[in-house]
Amino acid sequence: MAAGTLASRVTGIFRDIALVAAIGTGIFSDTYSVANSIPNIIYILIAGGAINAVFIPALVRHMEDDADAGKQFTDQLLTLVGLILVAIVIIAVLFAGFIIHIYATSSWSPAEADVATMFARWCLPQIFFYGLYTLATQILNARKVFALPMFAPILNNVIVIGTALAFISMMSAVPTVNTVSSFQITLLGAGTTIGVMLQALILIPALRKSGYSYSPSFQFRGVGNGKVGELAKWTIGFVFVNQITFLVISNLTTYANVLASTPGSNAISTGFTSYQKGQLMMMLPHSIITVSVITALLPRLSRQVHDKDLGAFGSELSQSLRFVSALIIPCAAFLFVCSPWIGAFLYGYGASTTEQGMALGFIASMFALGLPAFSLFYVLLRSYYAQENTKTPFMINLGFNLLHIAIGSLLFFMLPENYKVAGLAVGYSISYFLTCVFTWVSVGQRVPELRDISHIRLLVRVMIASLLAALVAFLLIEIIFGGSFYDSALKLGLEILSFGVAFGVAYLGLAKLMRITEVTTVLTLVKSR
Repeated sequence: MAAGTLASRVTGIFRDIALVAAIGTGIFSDTYSVANSIPNIIYILIAGGAINAVFIPALVRHMEDDADAGKQFTDQLLTLVGLILVAIVIIAVLFAGFIIHIYATSSWSPAEADVATMFARWCLPQIFFYGLYTLATQILNARKVFALPMFAPILNNVIVIGTALAFISMMSAVPTVNTVSSFQITLLGAGTTIGVMLQALILIPALRKSGYSYSPSFQFRGVGNGKVGELAKWTIGFVFVNQITFLVISNLTTYANVLASTPGSNAISTGFTSYQKGQLMMMLPHSIITVSVITALLPRLSRQVHDKDLGAFGSELSQSLRFVSALIIPCAAFLFVCSPWIGAFLYGYGASTTEQGMALGFIASMFALGLPAFSLFYVLLRSYYAQENTKTPFMINLGFNLLHIAIGSLLFFMLPENYKVAGLAVGYSISYFLTCVFTWVSVGQRVPELRDISHIRLLVRVMIASLLAALVAFLLIEIIFGGSFYDSALKLGLEILSFGVAFGVAYLGLAKLMRITEVTTVLTLVKSR
């Protein structure tokens, strides 16, 4: 799973490089990025959160208890969700202009809003294919097929890379809403949606191979969908609160780019696109490590709850938190130091500049501060979902979002133009830290294994090892390269590679010296593969 996720994320990085080179980080890029985010937002808001959090536990329960191993339940739920998603797509396309005005700053000109609306109409059909991909992935996971869904996004990434390169071939200058043609908008919008469509459709043969064959069923009563609906109610509330925060963030970040583009401003263009790509840089290690752990963990936790084996449940959850801590904290330290270099190296070309790439990377550094808390919170939250408890996560998430809006908005309006978007990332990190601490204590009241002091000792040892490794690597780079960064792409790449190697070696050595056995266990597993 980690290999599939890594391959998907690496191609995802090349996709983002190609896109930033094609559209830059200015207002035009925000029109595309906001429009391309809306399908995912609407899908998660209305259906995705409920499917992700509720479907696997319910499916495992029906596979264990039903005479037909859950086939009737799966057929009915697939049919119901499919019909809902088609209706959502039709309504969203009709109201695309209104949706854009909700998620983008009112400071956009009519031309900028029109371009974003055109992008949105091409991208909104993605909602259906996101649903198909998620449902197919959940069915495969419940049947213990994990690898292919992790590899499927590679196809999506390849299609988008090709689309971005085709767009670049048509460029004569940095694109703006006034210079881009209708054909170029169609190319970007349609190419992006085709990528999502193929990502979903490639899983259909895998479903048949796993032993499941879909049969449309329009009888939506009598197989337990009522319980799923009750559980989904709180999960829909969970994602609704998230999207309110996202609405605030998208308005603030698009406004930040308008401020940077006003005559007389010396600020570097950092807006929604920079915020989004910075967050994705932070999410890379989370996706490879934490999501891989949880994808395998959640069905097992659900079965342990179903079998009332609470001892195994606590032990499994505790071990997962330890593994994630030992691997995610050093990733956060690496990203905190290296992200400005990585930003310049990856996103300083084409319609972007080295300065804009560095600014994007600095935003990623601010996100990296919250990466450990984000990943640990992600694991802890799944313990509630495994027990089919969706109300408590909603309440916790409500607190996080209130913190994020309050702290992020305060920093946004306090900081100078060049640091406004980075301030939102700092608010995100602080809010996740506070929420993670609260959630750990809350889960620990039900799971005695989390109250073990050894968890605190492990966190302290991993943080010390990570910080020392980062310091050693940074001093080594200063000595070798003389502290002169950004001279050329080749030199910058060598500096990042050298820092990564030095950091990795130093951390592994310190982990062995400080007896962080979780790192040794993972290394042994990787070697055996």
